[in-house]
Amino acid sequence: MEASGSDKVFRVFEHSSYNTRNPGREGKILPEELFAALKDFAGERDLPWYSLTANGVRFHQYVGAIQIGKYCVEVLPKIDRGRQNEEPAQTVLINMLKQCGYFSVNTPTESDLKLRSNFILEVYIKMFLDEVRDLMHRGLVKHYHKTEGNNNYLKGSLLFNKHIHRNLIHAERFYSRHTIYDRDHFLNRILRKTLKVIARLPVSSEATGTALNLLSLFPELGDIEVNDELFDKIRYHRKTEAYRKSVEVSRLLLLNYHPDLNHGRNNVLAIMFDMNDLWETWFTKRLIIAARDYPDVSVRPQYRKVFWTSTESVIRQKPDIIIEIDSQPGCVIDTKWKIISGRPSEEDVRQMFAYNKLFNTRKSWLVYPGETASVTGRFYESENNGECSLASIMFHRDGRLCDAGIREFASELLSMQMILIICYGQFK
Repeated sequence: MEASGSDKVFRVFEHSSYNTRNPGREGKILPEELFAALKDFAGERDLPWYSLTANGVRFHQYVGAIQIGKYCVEVLPKIDRGRQNEEPAQTVLINMLKQCGYFSVNTPTESDLKLRSNFILEVYIKMFLDEVRDLMHRGLVKHYHKTEGNNNYLKGSLLFNKHIHRNLIHAERFYSRHTIYDRDHFLNRILRKTLKVIARLPVSSEATGTALNLLSLFPELGDIEVNDELFDKIRYHRKTEAYRKSVEVSRLLLLNYHPDLNHGRNNVLAIMFDMNDLWETWFTKRLIIAARDYPDVSVRPQYRKVFWTSTESVIRQKPDIIIEIDSQPGCVIDTKWKIISGRPSEEDVRQMFAYNKLFNTRKSWLVYPGETASVTGRFYESENNGECSLASIMFHRDGRLCDAGIREFASELLSMQMILIICYGQFK
């Protein structure tokens, strides 16, 4: 555990348990104060990120950072079979997030990283502050809106009933409604609210100092209540398109910020990612790049097809990837973020059997992280039901992401020989 300013960083791994009484497999004791804060925040809820045990916490498949009071819990992915090493795991996570497009700021080099404290939160805060600084340099958006109130001059239309009620003994005043043109735009209110949250977080002094400086230059605006519905309704146009990236980060920070209303000491900000989704997104993007050399082959992610229907509802199956050959389904791929030893789970195999039947394909793949290797197994009555192969993809070397495993997989999957086999089985 490290201290950085007011932060205390406690690094953990997904699917691992930490206890206040014994170090366990990872060799760490969970601080009593942190356990109490995590327990208070969870309360009676079922959180997706972690669950409580008798004297500790078990983390689930989510990775990222949970800022809770003065502690920051960094949850790292398990990238190897043996004892986990924090530094390469953090580097893998940061680079996967970057290659998936989850953030766009420049990350430090490997030699500069050195397990930087609270890096996941800091990188999003830096991205937001850079965007706001750029917006203020170019000029915040203005718009026309109506306002009403008492003035010492008549402007706009006089609201006669309210004027008589409020100004019966103040003949020098006028209660009117008029149009003004200023920066009191709801997008600017969102940015200002986010700056105020960052200024209260126990992050680096550089981040809080920048947020306070930007707040001092920001126009005085009213507060705004934020929720999913507000962000879903935002429609960008020519004047507001420049706000898109900063508002997306605002949504992430504001909707995941949970102030401690009881004591005010353990405010929570969680930026967490489902490792299954992250692995699927990263693998899909890299496979699309690897498949560019095959013009007749297309990689289609998240392809939906009706699996079951009734008069009241519909159930659709959605494999992670469909490989199409001449616009026809040729192969189904499903990614799984788990380490296996040659034998998949029965649930996974049944799922691929259903995909083969539903999409009328002869070949399906289960893709796991690991060493570059593949195992092919056949379904019962394989002549009719096809086959399912397992592929363990080498995706990093000592924490550095690499495409060698994906290129090898793509070569096997998309070679002309494989295409002919699939097409023959598909179209004969």
